[in-house]
Amino acid sequence: MHTTKIKSAEHLEENELNKLLKYLSKNEDWIYYTIVRLGVSTALRFSDLSQIRWSDILHKDALIIIEKKTGKRREIPIGKELSENLLFLYKKLGQPPSSESVVPITIRAINKQIKILAYRAGIRGKRISTHTWRKTFGREVWKRNNYSEASLIKLSFLFNHSSTAITRIYLDITKEEVGDMYAIQDLFAY
Repeated sequence: MHTTKIKSAEHLEENELNKLLKYLSKNEDWIYYTIVRLGVSTALRFSDLSQIRWSDILHKDALIIIEKKTGKRREIPIGKELSENLLFLYKKLGQPPSSESVVPITIRAINKQIKILAYRAGIRGKRISTHTWRKTFGREVWKRNNYSEASLIKLSFLFNHSSTAITRIYLDITKEEVGDMYAIQDLFAY
């Protein structure tokens, strides 16, 4: 029996993420801007992202959610910059009722449209879906923590993975990236 490996979503590099957000902002595509921004900021799966109501995030210090897949309670800090950005987006979207979903589009429609929008923004050759935001968050956390094992342990916990090995696979951390960690020749004085 022949099995084909399904290629999963890829992360975006910081410059690609900002290119996409800039394109969405310039074209005043505030719904997709909100989806991308909130997706990367929270690292939530789409099943959880689609549960969020405006009342859950506006004028709040944290988003509290029960994850659908795990049943676990998550408390995600909403920093000042994100809070201000969400209020701006809420106004741009015409101040919908606070009980309305922040993500009023199906996963299938988003996955189809986000590929088109990313291509128009100049992002080529990437497998992009709603899962891209979660992976982008993870890769950026790992990068900003100097590619440390400690950051992988924390991400493994956040993503509810059973090991950092799974987190490495999930974040597409290559053998070359891991190999670079052994470049510590200047450690030894004698």
